[in-house]
Order: sequence, then structure tokens, then C-alpha cells
Amino acid sequence: MARPDRLAAAERLAPATGRPQYQATPGVQPGGFQYPQGGYQPPKRRRPFRSFLMAAALVIGLGFFLVSLMQYLGDQGPESEQSTQTPAPGQPSQTTTPTSSAAPSGVAKPDTNPPEIPSPRTYEQAEQWLVANAIYSETVPVPTNCTVGQLNPTTASVKQLENHLNNLTGCLVMVWQDPVTRAGFQLPRPPVTVYTEPITTACGTLDEVNAVYCAGDQRIYYAKDLYRIFPPEIAKLPFMVDMVIGHEFGHGIQARTGILVSSMAFEQQVSKSDAASLSRRLEQQADCLSAQFLNSVAEASAMSETDQKGLKVIAYNLGDDVLSGKVGYVGDHGSGKARQRWFTAGLGSADVGVCNTYTVDEARCADRHLVEGSSQEGGGDRRHAFPASGQAETVGGGG
Repeated sequence: MARPDRLAAAERLAPATGRPQYQATPGVQPGGFQYPQGGYQPPKRRRPFRSFLMAAALVIGLGFFLVSLMQYLGDQGPESEQSTQTPAPGQPSQTTTPTSSAAPSGVAKPDTNPPEIPSPRTYEQAEQWLVANAIYSETVPVPTNCTVGQLNPTTASVKQLENHLNNLTGCLVMVWQDPVTRAGFQLPRPPVTVYTEPITTACGTLDEVNAVYCAGDQRIYYAKDLYRIFPPEIAKLPFMVDMVIGHEFGHGIQARTGILVSSMAFEQQVSKSDAASLSRRLEQQADCLSAQFLNSVAEASAMSETDQKGLKVIAYNLGDDVLSGKVGYVGDHGSGKARQRWFTAGLGSADVGVCNTYTVDEARCADRHLVEGSSQEGGGDRRHAFPASGQAETVGGGG
């Protein structure tokens, strides 16, 4: 499956409204993401990043699935020989894992009127939020007494799936509330809507096969038939939908801690190859945060070692190279090995700092020699891809 086909699919997903449309430049926003036309132009206002956030009508959607959407559309290329590997048979988790998620107690209800997403005042603050965010000094509780039951997405009804996912966000908040609060931020609980046909949101119209975190209304949207983009043996792996929502909730954490707006602003300022690097860092950080959540609830949810191996298989199968069918290809989400690497890192640690993708060498998020257009001009290994330090000033004037 050729990459131009992927971009064509993205263009078909872009909403036919007056909102900014998708552009082929790789960047922060995965899935059917929307980009501001003509690049980022800092407005002459006190809170320029906030204006940028609203103008972009951010859809922080399913970084996993735009490439694999082509499989659903029937344009499949040769698969990597590892692309559909499943874990070796083990103790069937169905015999020990509850069949439904329990609504957690002591957690706020889904917030339909959340506070505004924080935005940095300067590029200097934006860089600080990316590379040294206070959230990186926190830890998630392990274990957490919140049960995530198993659900088969191929047979669940819309109501069953929506109930499961909204209970799941309760567990996600239970795990992430204290770390985010201690870091100095707020974490409202996003509502989850399951839909069966294209749906209009604050971020535009979403395709019927998608899953997104929409920063415009701070909600998560999940398509009922999303499982169809996976091979059957992957779609039915335990905790697949929970991994997906964990990833989307990870984008919500990025939004609530300033990482999202900061990364997107820098993405609009740098070269195409560096923008792709920032996109990979954002996506693989969400992979890592999803894994930390699953590690936190693993004991209460009777998650077996076989289940965790299956989740790593899913992470690998979400790589640009695996899903595109192009061996050695690395796009704006990262290779299967890179995505699996960051998911595995999160699964093995409670320290949020292990998910700091913005200070590591570029090779940790993509095999540099495989990245198209990623020439290392000037030599040396780049730790992160930001504009020159002179840009770390107050944007657009004002304090």
C-alpha cells in the first residue's frame, strides 16, 4: 500500500466545511486531522497559542489508524511477515477476567463543560512544556483498584460499547488524576460517544471508521466498526479497545498539560522532516501513556502475560511500515518497532518520565536511516526539533 494512497484517504476524510482542511505536511495531528492553511502565523495577541488552538479546531485523533484505514477500504499491500503475529497460546484470560467494566466510585462524572485547554504564552514556555513538563516527574499508581472488563468489539452493541468506554474513562481518570493535579494541571473526564455513521463534532465531521480525541470539545469519539480495520486475529485480542481509548486519553493528557498545543505550534515552524519527527514523538508518547494506564489496572483486571504480549503485538502492527506494507518505511507515526518500543516502556514503568519522547535521540522514535527526507544537515544527533532559540520569545507581542 503506497503512502500516496494514505494521503488520498486522509483528504477524503477532511471535513467539507469552512474549517481548515488536511494538508499533506506531516505533523502533530493523526487520523483525519485538520491543519491551519498557510502555516502558523502568530497573532498579535496576549494569548497567541490559545488563538492558534481555536483556529486549528484540533482533532487529536487516532494516530493508530489512518494508515490501516486503507486495509478497511480494500487497498492492501504486502504485509510484513510479523504484521499479524499473535502471542503464543496461554491461559485463556476469559476464564479469569470480568466480562464488563465496573463504574469506578469516587470519580467525577464525564465533564461536558470542561475548563479551557492550557496554552503557553511564549515559545520558551512551549519548549519547557515539551522537554521538562512537570508531569514527567510524576508516577502513576500501580496497582489501581479499578477493573477493566473484557469486551468483544466485533459483537458488542453500541450501548454496550459506549457503557464500557465511559466506564473506562473513569478508570483512566482514577489512574491519571493525581499525577496531573500534582503537576499543576487539571484533568476533566472526557465523555465518550460511540457512533455508527459520520458524525459532526466541534472538530468537524468524523468519518464512520475513526477514533479521535477532539480538543475542540474535549471529547472522545469512537466508531462502532473500527475493529474492521484490523485483521480478525488482532481485532479480537483482549483489551484492544481499551488500548485505543488509552491512547486517545493520552492525547487528552497532552492537551491538559500543554504538550499538545506546544508540539503543534513548533510543528508549524520547522521543516517537513522535523515536523514528522515531532508528530512521531507526540504519537508514541500517547502509546506510552496508554501502556502505563494498562499496567496500572492490570492486576485488578486479571490481565495475563499473554494479554500483555497481545497488546505489544497490536502496538507493532500499528507501525507505518507494517500497515503500509512497505518494509523499512517510517512516516509520521513511526515504525512498528518504535511504537512497540514506547508501548513496552510504558507497560514496564510507573514513572511518567519514561514517556518523555521529546528529549531522546530521534532514532528512538524512528530508525533515522529509514526516515524519508531526514538528512542530518550539520551532523550530530538531534534530541528534539525546535526552531532556533531566538524564537523562544513572547509571540506576537504582549505579556
